Amino acid sequence: MPEAEAQETVRHLALLLGLAPEDDVPQVLLLYFAARRFVECVGHVQPTVFVFEDIHWAQSSEIALLEYLAQHVRDSPVMIVAAARPELLDSRPTWGSGLVAQTTVLLDPLAPADAGALAAQLLQSGGGSFDLTRLVDVSGGNPLFLEELAASVLELGESDELPVTVREAIAARIDAMPPDARGAVLAAAIIGKTFWRGILGAVARIDNIDEALGILEARDLIRRDPASQVAGDTQFTFKHMLIREVAYATVPRASRREGHAAVARYAEEKLGDASETLSAILAYHWREAGEPERAIPYLLYAADSARRGWAKGAVVDLYSRALELAEDDALRRRIRFQRVWRALSRRLFARGLLGG
Repeated sequence: MPEAEAQETVRHLALLLGLAPEDDVPQVLLLYFAARRFVECVGHVQPTVFVFEDIHWAQSSEIALLEYLAQHVRDSPVMIVAAARPELLDSRPTWGSGLVAQTTVLLDPLAPADAGALAAQLLQSGGGSFDLTRLVDVSGGNPLFLEELAASVLELGESDELPVTVREAIAARIDAMPPDARGAVLAAAIIGKTFWRGILGAVARIDNIDEALGILEARDLIRRDPASQVAGDTQFTFKHMLIREVAYATVPRASRREGHAAVARYAEEKLGDASETLSAILAYHWREAGEPERAIPYLLYAADSARRGWAKGAVVDLYSRALELAEDDALRRRIRFQRVWRALSRRLFARGLLGG
């Protein structure tokens, strides 16, 4: 990036990512422009594909930024890939239609021949012979289901009764794990789709946490990330959100509450000021731990951070969550006022009457 732009761009990107809690800008377009210049400059270094996954779960402010990039990044060899489930079109039926250079690719189930080739590749390390046709038929051409079925067969052996859903296949694999690995994956699910070794060690109470993580990596349930949001701690991510959901559903409700409380306490004690950048995560864990009074301050902090980053939809949502948890009348009035004002600001901004 040109030296004259670098400092200001870093400042605005940090604000956009919630890493500059005390900073502020008068216009959202300054933040969007910083993201645009970053993408353009990366593309000038080498042709680059930027991949955004699970857009159906994105906040409205994230969708707006993605659309801005797609509209304005022109003179740099960059491709933007946005993957989403079809339900995105339920809430945004015109998604992508206003973009000049865009192509929509619908992903149908794999054809039997392609599914069979994938199954053969997945099972080739197992040595023996497997009924590929049966796996293909049960999977219905769903690649994730086929992956989990193949992994289940490799780990547990072929059976007369294959799982009939991808959730059953994942659950069967988790149940058959060695105790420490199973305990680690269940504890990791409490932390979230992304989790950290240090926090996992505090929650899981496993003697050899690295061996357990090694088993989970070898079985392709989790992946180690090249960088970490938490300084000095190794970061991991579940390979797929569905794996985390199945593991989380396996944990008894009382154990979940204890786990969420342990995660929140660890973050507060070990991360210090850095915990502020994880305020939304801490709020979630205290809420799930059954301690709403400890969740509310983090929700309010997260709302203020989102406001500074011009994520107006997220601001209203965070205030709504805080209002649901608050019991004190004075606090409820203050939160309600902030929510109404931010909702009004969002409408004014959308009409071009405020900021931006």
